[in-house]
Amino acid sequence: GKKVVIFGLPGAYTGVCSQQHVPSYKNNIEKFKAKGIDSIICVAVNDPYTLNGWAEKLQAKEVVSCLTSPCIFPFQWLDETSFRWSAYVVDGKVQAFNVEKKPSDFQVSEAEVILGQI
Repeated sequence: GKKVVIFGLPGAYTGVCSQQHVPSYKNNIEKFKAKGIDSIICVAVNDPYTLNGWAEKLQAKEVVSCLTSPCIFPFQWLDETSFRWSAYVVDGKVQAFNVEKKPSDFQVSEAEVILGQI
């Protein structure tokens, strides 16, 4: 089946997102591949042009696909600023879901946590 890791963050070009969250996934890409993950998707509320530019700046475009949340997740809980979260999905079914208590936290949504849940 198709195995995907999705992580959401408050927005491009923010401190924790740029310095910790995206790099935690980028730097563990080989571990995700070894566990059979087909793709890693980053979701944020920014427009696609901003996300693409940000991914290029972080040199993460080749390993992490960035999607803008209003286009794919039109849920009320994803408003102007998304929560920081991560999910492991197999064939469209969520197997693990982690949400930080506040957007500035970075404890349960990092790559190492979701790797341990796969």
